[in-house]
Amino acid sequence: MYMNPDKYAVQLPIRTIIADGKIDKEGIKRYKTLIQSGASIKSLLVVKHPKKEFYAVLDGHHRYWAYKELGYHEIRCAIVKDYIGLGFYITKEGGFQPDPKITKYIRIPLKQFNQYMTDFIKNPETFFQKKEL
Repeated sequence: MYMNPDKYAVQLPIRTIIADGKIDKEGIKRYKTLIQSGASIKSLLVVKHPKKEFYAVLDGHHRYWAYKELGYHEIRCAIVKDYIGLGFYITKEGGFQPDPKITKYIRIPLKQFNQYMTDFIKNPETFFQKKEL
């Protein structure tokens, strides 16, 4: 299902779908252009609320907002029912593990910066004597 969500997709009313609002405007713009050009767009992966007729987007937040901004009333969605299978799929595809470059060039420097700031706040008089920045 995760490799080919379109095979399992159904049309859902956009008013019943909830998506994260922390998205990149450029990403939405790219999807809007693709949608308007008639390009094939992968269906959203959603999970249904256990008691109500609402769906939360698991994959496809930018696509959701692009469709919404374009005025669509329905979106093709694949409803995920096997959460364990989804977890295994995301793990297999590297979704939970960041790219090694992110660790090397972002996470480690951020941790070092945080430590430097902590050291500076604790003892500003001697901070520059101890560290080579």
